[in-house]
Amino acid sequence: MSIYLNNQHPRTHLPKKPLIDLAQRVLEGEGQAGELSITLVDDETITRLNSLYHQCEGPTDVLSFPLQEGAGDLWGDIYISLDEARRQANEYGGNLTQEVRLLVVHGILHLCDYDDQEEPARSAMRKREADYLECSSSSS
Repeated sequence: MSIYLNNQHPRTHLPKKPLIDLAQRVLEGEGQAGELSITLVDDETITRLNSLYHQCEGPTDVLSFPLQEGAGDLWGDIYISLDEARRQANEYGGNLTQEVRLLVVHGILHLCDYDDQEEPARSAMRKREADYLECSSSSS
């Protein structure tokens, strides 16, 4: 599994290795191999992508794009807005790193065909997120 993390945010920089290690644990836990790119961006970039690919206006926290459909290795791109992650962290009483970690896991699970639009799939996805975040925080 190859994992690439690119920080394109003009002002905020996070350590790459812990996020790559987390992504690796999630992919291994989901039995996936292939190639994954995670790009950290600002609101302007995520808003443009959200409009172009989902016809939704405004920023969102994370977008996942599978690059290969069907059976086989996982190939995908994940974009995370550090601006939106910061707002959510402030709203929920966390910090930016914790929120970005959650969004990395969330984005990967979407690439692994998890869905959070309706129950009970949403609860199953939240449980998997919590499992990976708990596991990774106890091993850090």
